[in-house]
Amino acid sequence: MDSQDKTLSEDEAAVDLENSETSDVEEDTPGHIDAVAAPVEQLDPEAELEVVRDRHLRLAAEFDNFRRRTRRELLEAGEIARADLLSDLLEVMDDLERVAATPCENTTTDALHQGTELVARKLAKTLADAGMEAVNPLGERFDPNVHEAILLAPTSDPAQDEIVSQVIRIGYQIGDRLLRPAQVGVFRHEEESA
Repeated sequence: MDSQDKTLSEDEAAVDLENSETSDVEEDTPGHIDAVAAPVEQLDPEAELEVVRDRHLRLAAEFDNFRRRTRRELLEAGEIARADLLSDLLEVMDDLERVAATPCENTTTDALHQGTELVARKLAKTLADAGMEAVNPLGERFDPNVHEAILLAPTSDPAQDEIVSQVIRIGYQIGDRLLRPAQVGVFRHEEESA
């Protein structure tokens, strides 16, 4: 029994030593339970309200400045885009003025027609470069979102029902935004009466 008692007392001594080391560490650690249980300093409600109010005013002012800056940048970007487009259109206008300034006695109607055709092609290219696309739906199914039906043409073929029969005026769009619908004639299937 002596050896067992000795072993128990050594184990108890080791546990006591471990507990004393742990308690020393816990007391030195800033996150100790006693520190948590200590009374928390109470902030003055008026001072806290003033801090929150000041923070709110600063954020509101920052947001207002951001909004003004963004609006100004958008306006500048729009002006730059318009200036670029108008600069390209000025070249087309110069060409059109040259065609119009051609003396009638020195030109033929064929030459005048070719000149206006070249100017029209240049204008179409300039507008296409700016992102404008023609809506020319000849032979396509009628779509009321991008087409405007001006007239109906009767057809006996049911496969041609609601197909665009002719384009009266070409439409235009930029991306998904419709600038002008295409004015079209549309086939309408009618049963032949006996």
